[in-house]
Amino acid sequence: MGKTVVFKVLLAMLMAVFVLFAPAGVSYGAGGQVAANQNSAREQHQHLGQGQPQHEERERHRYREEEKMAWGEEKKSVWEKVYRGVENALLHVKNPVARAALEAIRDGRSVAEAVYEAKPLLKEWVRENAAEVQEVVGLLVEELKADETLDKHAKVTLLKEVGGLLRELEISHRARSLWEEVLTLDPNDEEAYRELDKAFAKMGNLAVKIFLRGKPLAFDVPPQVENGRTLVPVRALAEGLGARVSYENGLVTIAHRGATVVLKPGSSEAWVGGRLVVLEVPARVENGRTLVPLRFVSEGLGAKVNYYQESNLIAVSGDAPEM
Repeated sequence: MGKTVVFKVLLAMLMAVFVLFAPAGVSYGAGGQVAANQNSAREQHQHLGQGQPQHEERERHRYREEEKMAWGEEKKSVWEKVYRGVENALLHVKNPVARAALEAIRDGRSVAEAVYEAKPLLKEWVRENAAEVQEVVGLLVEELKADETLDKHAKVTLLKEVGGLLRELEISHRARSLWEEVLTLDPNDEEAYRELDKAFAKMGNLAVKIFLRGKPLAFDVPPQVENGRTLVPVRALAEGLGARVSYENGLVTIAHRGATVVLKPGSSEAWVGGRLVVLEVPARVENGRTLVPLRFVSEGLGAKVNYYQESNLIAVSGDAPEM
């Protein structure tokens, strides 16, 4: 839908609200005609009140009638313009909710009730026009990303608004990429992880997914789940956290900012900062890669780990503490 049509729709709705709710003393319209008529009537009333008190009541009545007529004529004129604008917009608007709102304005019915009644039709309309909806959303997101007048908080807030709409419309693929965009701006946003988890689940993507500081972590050997514990290739995890990995005497040492985790593949024994820990699932070598328990290593280096069960999404955030 073109910008001109969008503008007409918004203008029609704005004018309708103005006409219905503006107080009687507000002047509007071409040349401020209502205000001029009312001021003229007041001046006549004041003049008559000073010179001819015997006609005061009669003139007061006439003044009120003139005010009512002036207001009524101007309101009628504006409403006719609104009506024509709504009728023109209805020639172009196909969205059932938007049409319901416009028709309610035109017919003088409750807009809120009309929108509520039409909402069930929206999902079917979206399915039929999915390409158009996604294109519009894509343009909107690009505009938000490019707008240098918005700070990070404002962008995150607006992206979340669009994300909520996409969830309602069940456009899961587009919602997923949008929530990932939110996480590039705020890697610790738990709401974004919850929504991303739901989007993946709606898409049927239930494989284990690791996000580290808001970005998906790629592995050459996929994560493995054993006894409820997720194991991942150590180098990809360590480098993602900014840690160093070394191999010596059959031991794997991961160090970052003074925090140290030491494991021995095939052994349930491990050390965190020199303290012995017994693992439920030991590290192991698979396809030439050393797989280590994700949560154990991440938390041992001071990172935070959250698990989102709808789609098996794991979020790792934070750094190891300074020692």
